[in-house]
Amino acid sequence: MQKVIELLKEIRRLMQLRGDSPFKVSAYEKAVKILEGRKDLEDRAKQKTLTELPGIGLGIASVIEEYLLDNSSGVRDELLSSIPSGMLEFTQIPGLGPKKARTLIEQLGIQSLAELEYACHENRLVSLKGFGVKAQAHILEGILFQKSHLGFQCWSDVNHQAQKLLEYLSKACGGLKVSLTGAFRRRLEIFDCLEFLIEKDSQLCVQALAEQVVDRFFKDQGSQSGSFILVKLHWVHSSHFGYELAKTTATEAHWKALGSPAYFEAETEEAFYQKLSLPWISPELRETGEEVELARAGKLDQLLSWDGIRGVFHNHTTRSDGTASLEEMVREADRLGYEYIGISDHSQSAFYAQGLREADLKEQETEVQRVQAKYPKIRVFWGIESDILADGSLDYSPQVLEKFDFVIASVHSRLQMNREQMTDRILKAIQNPYTRFLGHPTGRLLLGRKAADFDMEAVITEAARCEVAVETNANPARLDLDWRWGPQMRATRAWTSVNPDAHSTQGLKDTCYGVAVARKALLPATQVLNTKTASEVEQWFKRVSLR
Repeated sequence: MQKVIELLKEIRRLMQLRGDSPFKVSAYEKAVKILEGRKDLEDRAKQKTLTELPGIGLGIASVIEEYLLDNSSGVRDELLSSIPSGMLEFTQIPGLGPKKARTLIEQLGIQSLAELEYACHENRLVSLKGFGVKAQAHILEGILFQKSHLGFQCWSDVNHQAQKLLEYLSKACGGLKVSLTGAFRRRLEIFDCLEFLIEKDSQLCVQALAEQVVDRFFKDQGSQSGSFILVKLHWVHSSHFGYELAKTTATEAHWKALGSPAYFEAETEEAFYQKLSLPWISPELRETGEEVELARAGKLDQLLSWDGIRGVFHNHTTRSDGTASLEEMVREADRLGYEYIGISDHSQSAFYAQGLREADLKEQETEVQRVQAKYPKIRVFWGIESDILADGSLDYSPQVLEKFDFVIASVHSRLQMNREQMTDRILKAIQNPYTRFLGHPTGRLLLGRKAADFDMEAVITEAARCEVAVETNANPARLDLDWRWGPQMRATRAWTSVNPDAHSTQGLKDTCYGVAVARKALLPATQVLNTKTASEVEQWFKRVSLR
């Protein structure tokens, strides 16, 4: 159960912030890996059998039992009360770890982000040991980034709540039409309001009931997770439901491209678009207005379809920082119906993720061959996610890189490089003859870290020339490449590949988030590498690019 995993992760983080023993922290870290994806935790909690699972001791078992059976956590509450005020907020800012956050609290008496922002403007961090001018500027930038996204939520974080609330509202409204709408329905990666369209009844009783349901739902949810989001209810008569659903879902650009149609009767969206002599346009496409031109030209079916992905690359195993073995990842990909899977653990420079040293590679190559023989129906491609070093080189020699089926080149460090340096760094990595993918190209983390500053147009253009796929990273915390670069991708006919960046078997299912991004970018299936068959992909990997 995901809520248990989130609790254990929270306790682990709070222990780290308090400075608890690394052994205690490690126990929770191991528990997360052991319990990820399990569906029997509630039953085991009731039966007191959690300790039968290897690695789950009495302490962690009691934490889980208390949480699942009593909806509380004394351990979490005690940790929260023991951590200095401001510590949790401060450590959300890039570059501010527990040690530096504690220094600010103890030496400057700062206890809130507002106080920290003021201190930065007053240059109070400049002379503080371990900080300085650059660190202060970086912290201030992080604070301003957080402030600009206050009230926003990631689509993936709210999806479960949204569907649950939709179910509750539908029951409360007794057969009247209810639909999600707005930015959430368009699958916008971050948004600040959850919207619903509800059919009006002849009295106001349903409207009042629906509002009560929303209030009660979020009070209940908040008591468990502390998660809240603004909710807006729209009301419309049945005869105009389709019109209002289309309008409340649309961006201003989409509505304008439709001709800003005057109010007319349409009970369904299909009827609405039919009235405009257009096929139904899927909600996630309704962003820039270009999708309307494609619809008029009859080209919507050329876009990547929801079920168009044949296999996935960029997947990690226990050899680096994954939680599943290579065989477990391959077996799950096979179960999901994929024709192939690419394994790409971290390279040697990624010491923070137990990256593979050259001596480890032969052992993994042998494992790939063994697993491939055991699962002949699914093609296993052996790759590596190689760090792009500061000078643009990759962190293995050409003699090592040539052994892999594919190489994903990714930036994981020094993301604050200036624009010119970062652009040159990435261009050089793209031009490396062994690079086949540019991984999570901007390095952004939604609501957590802004994209690195570089010339994306130049990068996409060079990737197209070198036949390097600019990854659409489907990890819901990244969704990188940003769909707003769709016009440049289409103009240059650059390749992309929708990859889950999976670190567990569950992570393989994140691919759907990346498909949504590629569809929002209006990318044709012909530009998406993993719509190809395994043999076609194999040939693509072998092609000699113009470097």
